[in-house]
Amino acid sequence: MKVLIVDDNVAIQEIIAEILTVDGYEVDLASTVEDAIDKIGTFKPEAIVLDSTVGGKSGLRVLDSLEQDSDVRALILTNGKEQLPKDTPFIFDFIQKPFKSSEILEKVRSLSSDSEIRRMKGKRTRFKLFSRPVAEKSDEDMSLRFGKSYVVFENEPETVYKMASFFTTKNCDIMVVTSGRSKSVTERFKDIHIKVLGLSMKPRIGYIEMSKLGTLMGAITDFIDEAVKPVVVIDDLERIIDVNGLNTVLTMIYQIINGGSKKIATLIISVKEESLTDKDRELLLHDMELYEAQDV
Repeated sequence: MKVLIVDDNVAIQEIIAEILTVDGYEVDLASTVEDAIDKIGTFKPEAIVLDSTVGGKSGLRVLDSLEQDSDVRALILTNGKEQLPKDTPFIFDFIQKPFKSSEILEKVRSLSSDSEIRRMKGKRTRFKLFSRPVAEKSDEDMSLRFGKSYVVFENEPETVYKMASFFTTKNCDIMVVTSGRSKSVTERFKDIHIKVLGLSMKPRIGYIEMSKLGTLMGAITDFIDEAVKPVVVIDDLERIIDVNGLNTVLTMIYQIINGGSKKIATLIISVKEESLTDKDRELLLHDMELYEAQDV
């Protein structure tokens, strides 16, 4: 399905484009109302993700250019303060900012035909533990989507590092939070620019004490706020849980994903499966997707 993204914020354009492109959609971009109207004629989209205000003008002017019998459906990005019409035939739904990537995907997928939805789901995911989607991998794309968050059950942080390397090819900004030697992580990514945040059991210059979750969350949130396309990797959640307790750590994770920042981001966590009970795993997977560790 062809989707036209209309927004005068280039960063938001790129984020939504990345989310939809990886999920199999063909996308085009427009930064002005006039450009969007031109793209409707040349690109011929089947759906439009449209900011309610584009370049200081009402984005709904884009819809005024559509033929009355057009099948194009629009998703309107709104800050919730505008007075927007509810009876415009081309408006399918509204998405309030700040939004999650899952919201964008859910709304756009709902515009697709039932057959296309089944095709994309069959291609991208399968289901396993607790009926949570388990991402499938290929050497080409690893089936990862920016804006989603992932849990990897593995004894050593290998797959999560490969996931971080993959996201660098998508022009993402990477932070690795490690309880190991920061130098070792830096050397592993020696040809790639990443930020490494070391954790320690005791006060240590250049590191964050593992017991100070507020400081850790603040550092992660600051990185997310400052980066354009932030990806945060925590390479050993078990040690953080050992020091702080599961409930406290789950609260931190929930806040990072849902409330710590208004920026769309990806969080990737590595943890030993045997260190968690079935209930622990279920709680951890509440807001995250299980990603199978690769053989190394």
